[in-house]
Amino acid sequence: MKNVIRKSLILAILAPALSFASSSSTWLPTEEGMAISGKIHALKKSKKYRSEEKCRAFAEQRSVVVAYTFDHNKGTCTTFTTVRSRPAKVGATSQLKV
Repeated sequence: MKNVIRKSLILAILAPALSFASSSSTWLPTEEGMAISGKIHALKKSKKYRSEEKCRAFAEQRSVVVAYTFDHNKGTCTTFTTVRSRPAKVGATSQLKV
């Protein structure tokens, strides 16, 4: 019984901190020469998203997006809802959300 109460108290204390961490959009540093592999949320090819800054802004607007890859060679912005791996790719810049 004490363990159940102890675990309930720990969860009650940590719940607000965990929900705050998941709602913030903190990004890890950008990775040059690295792509993301995972479940694709969107693939943008229009001129509107042909810069790394605009690709990141698009990714920040979507709460389900956890990462993006901007391919400088193709001019594409790909956003992801899950990350499976991060293979090396020349001309790509990626960033993960914490």
